[in-house]
Amino acid sequence: MRKSLIKQIGRFGFYFLLVLLMTTGAYAGQTIKIGLLGPMKFLPGRHVWWGGSLAAEEINKAGGINVNGEKYLIEVVKADTNEIFSLPDAVSAMERLITVDKVDFLVGGFNSEPVLAMQEIMADYEKIWLCPGSSHVKPTERIAQNYNKYKYFFRSGPPNTVYAGQIVSHQIMMVAEKIEKTLGVKKPRVALINENGLWAKANMKNAVAGIPADAVEIVGSWVISRKTSDVTAEMSAIKAAKPHIILNCVSGPAGIPLSKTWGELKIPAILIGVNIPAMGLAHWKATNGMCNYEITMQTIGRVEITDKTIPFYDAIVKKYNKTPSYIAVDAYDAIYILKDAVERAGTLKTNKVIASLEKTDLKGAMGRINFFPKNHKWPHDLVWKPGYVTWVSTQWRDGEIKTVWPDGKGRLGMPEFEGLRYKGTVDFELPPWMIKYWKAQ
Repeated sequence: MRKSLIKQIGRFGFYFLLVLLMTTGAYAGQTIKIGLLGPMKFLPGRHVWWGGSLAAEEINKAGGINVNGEKYLIEVVKADTNEIFSLPDAVSAMERLITVDKVDFLVGGFNSEPVLAMQEIMADYEKIWLCPGSSHVKPTERIAQNYNKYKYFFRSGPPNTVYAGQIVSHQIMMVAEKIEKTLGVKKPRVALINENGLWAKANMKNAVAGIPADAVEIVGSWVISRKTSDVTAEMSAIKAAKPHIILNCVSGPAGIPLSKTWGELKIPAILIGVNIPAMGLAHWKATNGMCNYEITMQTIGRVEITDKTIPFYDAIVKKYNKTPSYIAVDAYDAIYILKDAVERAGTLKTNKVIASLEKTDLKGAMGRINFFPKNHKWPHDLVWKPGYVTWVSTQWRDGEIKTVWPDGKGRLGMPEFEGLRYKGTVDFELPPWMIKYWKAQ
């Protein structure tokens, strides 16, 4: 009797195992592979990986992606593009992801020049690519010119260089208003410094063009390599020009010595604009705190843009002890954008997923996410405006990062910004040494 019972239990166990395998085997064997690519030795690449892999973990934990009733888990594959230093490396990294790793989708890309080259690989292999890093308008202008070839490209962030320029224009006017109120200077002097790159040149041009001609006085313009480790000569020359504002556009390692030298020289001008290294907590230590009072634009701060913003922000801080840079949240939301599009399409077939992506209307950590339609001058570009994705500006204050814009004021003929101030935003401050210097003049 005992043997019979053991046999029955064994038979039951066998059938239970068989049913388990039948019901879960397909699930376990079905994955969607997403290639996460970027310059992994530097902040932008690491943040692509952090944001993208965090989203994949969350989605898998919640049950994966439902494709017409079948469950798929996400597998993320890391690729180092080395694109800050090498365009060929970037192209090779993308091609390896497609041909060797056999990924289904691509998320990543940082510098505009390599992104344009990688677009050709994307087009050759007809692989859907969500780009969270490059901001130049050219990649989406290409879609308008040749939709069938480049339709696989979607910008999941940042806002393109036209819109990014407008964000910096708002920074300039916000700061100019404060300078007039605090120091009595009606037309602040502005020094321009940017890295030598497509996006930086376009951002700087659009930022300056976006403000009234009589709002500021430009006292000089300097261009540096994104890889330089010494900007002493340029910042000394800027100090000699006696500006009230230093407007910068820097994405590479040069952002660290730029902030550090500004602080060490105690230049009596506020440093604003776009400095990607300055977006993360590591910048404080890297500059020995010399970045204090620096302002940079950023995708999010720890403010309530949507109910997903702060949980994402805190999750990155908890896991990596770093605050997320713009490209981290753009990559994070990109994975959810793909999940949403695939589930609505009910298939992994490329053209149907593209059609689904074009109809994206998703609440992400960065805001409400839509793409411009294919008949737009920038097809598949991220929609930027209040109520959608706006970005923010943040300021370093004694080792902490504070969100200071949108500040509730509708400037530059954009009344839609009036009253827009996310919960948690604070007023920005001018550097104390700047105020002391100019009040003594």
